[in-house]
Amino acid sequence: MNESQKFSFGDNSVASAYDNTLVPILFEPWAAQLIEEYGPWEGRSILDVATGSGIFAQLVAEQVGPGGTVLGVDISGEMLALAKSRCADSNPEVKFIESPAYPLDISSDSIDFVVCQQGFQFFPDKDSSAQEIFRVLCAGGQVVITTWRPVAECQFFGSICNALNMIGEPEVADMMRRPFDFMPDSQLTEPFESAGFVNVQLIHQEQDLVIDGGVTHAIEVAYATPIRPKLLALSDEQQTEFQKALTKLLHELSADGITMGRMASNVLSAKKQV
Repeated sequence: MNESQKFSFGDNSVASAYDNTLVPILFEPWAAQLIEEYGPWEGRSILDVATGSGIFAQLVAEQVGPGGTVLGVDISGEMLALAKSRCADSNPEVKFIESPAYPLDISSDSIDFVVCQQGFQFFPDKDSSAQEIFRVLCAGGQVVITTWRPVAECQFFGSICNALNMIGEPEVADMMRRPFDFMPDSQLTEPFESAGFVNVQLIHQEQDLVIDGGVTHAIEVAYATPIRPKLLALSDEQQTEFQKALTKLLHELSADGITMGRMASNVLSAKKQV
């Protein structure tokens, strides 16, 4: 992948657009579902790897109580600034470290639960990252990793790719596919099996993607993804063509004008043996 195709949240305008627009409609509902399914959380030490703008860390901090701890890790300083602001009033305090997933400046056998929501597919060394998660977990600790399934199953983002192809921008479409189409199931499970985890399980989950503002809001969402700089670099004419193409596809996708298809995610769970 060349430099122009990298899918990055490091640009401050991308990070802010992501946090303001994508997080409430996409990442917050999935974080809430994860918290509901893997609780209770009280008293646990939680590590949120690739915390982004901190939505999972914020929500889980409400659950761990005074005996629990929450630590968020991300490689992006721009994202961590947003996360610190989001979690400024959390109780207990959420702490953050600017760091890649490997290595982690965290003591061995010190964490009860590690979560990574939609970040593992971007890690350059997945084997070492899984080994590092294994190292920091206590005996009996658990990890949950979520990664999007192929873009054809995440229909709104598939429509963005199709609209870009329709206006002759396949490279930008390929960039949009980065979170979805480059993480086969085996590449998710194998690093954790090799790291020594037990009870490695992979399930598929789906949710509707509801965008209350309809197609107009949905176009704003497209511009809030990390392809934002590429979209803004298009000529005014190309942007108009893209928006028209996407509007047409979304009208075909949505029966009620606000439900923009389904989102599908892999959810891996595994434990460190007692």
